[in-house]
Amino acid sequence: MLHRVTKGWTLWYALVVLTMVLSFGLVTNAGATTADIDEKIGHERPAWLNKLETQVEYEEMMSGMEGRQDRLNNTFMKLMGRLQDKIQEHASPASSGGGFHDSWSAHQLGQSYLLGPSEAGATSVSKGAHCPSNAPVKKYNVTSINVEITLNQWGDYYPGYMYVLDQDISKVRAEEAKNAKARESDIDPGAVSSGLQGDAIQPLVLRANQGDCLRIHFTNKVEDEDAGFQVNGSAMIISSSGLPASAASKGAIVASAESQDFEWMIPVDEQEGSHMIMSHAGRDPSALGLIGAFIVEPKGSKYYDPWDAKPVKSGWEIMVANDDARDFREFVLFYHEIGDESFRPLNRFGEMIPQRDPLTDAYRPSARAMNYRSEPFGINNLAQQDKKFHYEDESLSYSSYTFGDAPTTIPRSYLGDPAKFRLIHGGGEVFHSHHPHGGSIRWTRSPQREVQLKNLTTAAWDGPVKYPVVRTTTDRVDVEVIGPAEALDLETECGSGLCQRLAGDFLFHCHVAHHYVAGMWGYWRVYNTLQSGNYPFGSTDIMRPLAELPDRAGRIPQGQTSDQ
Repeated sequence: MLHRVTKGWTLWYALVVLTMVLSFGLVTNAGATTADIDEKIGHERPAWLNKLETQVEYEEMMSGMEGRQDRLNNTFMKLMGRLQDKIQEHASPASSGGGFHDSWSAHQLGQSYLLGPSEAGATSVSKGAHCPSNAPVKKYNVTSINVEITLNQWGDYYPGYMYVLDQDISKVRAEEAKNAKARESDIDPGAVSSGLQGDAIQPLVLRANQGDCLRIHFTNKVEDEDAGFQVNGSAMIISSSGLPASAASKGAIVASAESQDFEWMIPVDEQEGSHMIMSHAGRDPSALGLIGAFIVEPKGSKYYDPWDAKPVKSGWEIMVANDDARDFREFVLFYHEIGDESFRPLNRFGEMIPQRDPLTDAYRPSARAMNYRSEPFGINNLAQQDKKFHYEDESLSYSSYTFGDAPTTIPRSYLGDPAKFRLIHGGGEVFHSHHPHGGSIRWTRSPQREVQLKNLTTAAWDGPVKYPVVRTTTDRVDVEVIGPAEALDLETECGSGLCQRLAGDFLFHCHVAHHYVAGMWGYWRVYNTLQSGNYPFGSTDIMRPLAELPDRAGRIPQGQTSDQ
């Protein structure tokens, strides 16, 4: 008992030191021994502890274990020293100094790995290879453009940028004009749909399969500015020269009104998942919308839109079908800010939106966004409630109940559908924290390490799961912190409706309170009846029809009216 008390006190000191190491880098001599620590803070030690340690040392000596605790403490301190050295090794390339120079280290350890380069100051780009002539090809013609991006159905907007498929430029311009016209009215939502269901103005999401040759013909139509098309974490090359498609290579940054061709031979064993698309030509365009995502899908996959099950080339929500695996729904969620922390979007009257919401105290309303959409609680919704009823209830802003379906992302699926969420941090200012509600929405922290992943993600394929898997190889979590330019993949346990097979809306948001109150939220809608789009007779909401997954067709019943 005495030994455990003493050991606990000593390790408490070590824990304090470790916390300082991880969060602030304040320990300069990580190899210090316990005795060194005791000497520095000995005035804080009560007299009884010295007597207790003397007694424990005597008992260890009599038991033939003399010096065991000191050896354990020294080993522990050496491990902390090695960790401190690694963190300092990453400090120079990971941060440029300032008052919070070392605070990023806490996030690194929370992600279970160091986020900087493997060696201090060493950066490298792996050169990819040209595609062989017999490789299956996915080709996309992409253009970067200036565009006014409307954030919600209240008409808040900002002059921004976006990547768009050439075939969709006319649709973008039509929506842009419709939204501009709608700002002349107090009640016209313009081209902004509820739930972002098929709008042309949305972040570009491209896909190709393991073993495919990805070819990009990129044209820069941004006025008087250079632009790039960089896929983070890829081995993309410039087709003409074979050089890596990084900002350091000649030709990778494209001048206004010029074009460039890129390619990436995706290895057949490339990890499935997300890569952020961004321009390395400058920060401002990316902060104002010039972002996208590229998803590596399983070999042999086909992509269908979720409304009529026709083949699709882009979109944040699709159905992925594969003959060798179960089909799934894919939802790509971008958490991002609008501009930097001093930027202010405009309301429908062209006035700058205040930095502080006067009704909710949220910071930067309409500037915390998901997929170019933001639905702040106060400046629009609660302001109308206050104006008409002289009363506002913040709790009722957090659903469709009071103000109707939100214009932010509403992923939609049927009970039991396998679902994969791709998270992209499209901003460059602050961290965000993806957190869904629902009681048992969770996923594995490291899915590739989980030997029973398929069983976990499709467990509710045929019905509710009464006894979910208890032990897993990797942790299961229900919140994910994501930093600028990071991309993460979440495979939800039991799929749509969770293990209980529940129909309804499952709220998700950034877990930083003033971020979601400022507009960064949405909800996952899971149906238990077919949605034909014929509200109120064949659908339960006003959104577009929702097709069933190809390999689950016929499982969901038609809805019944009360007189049947």
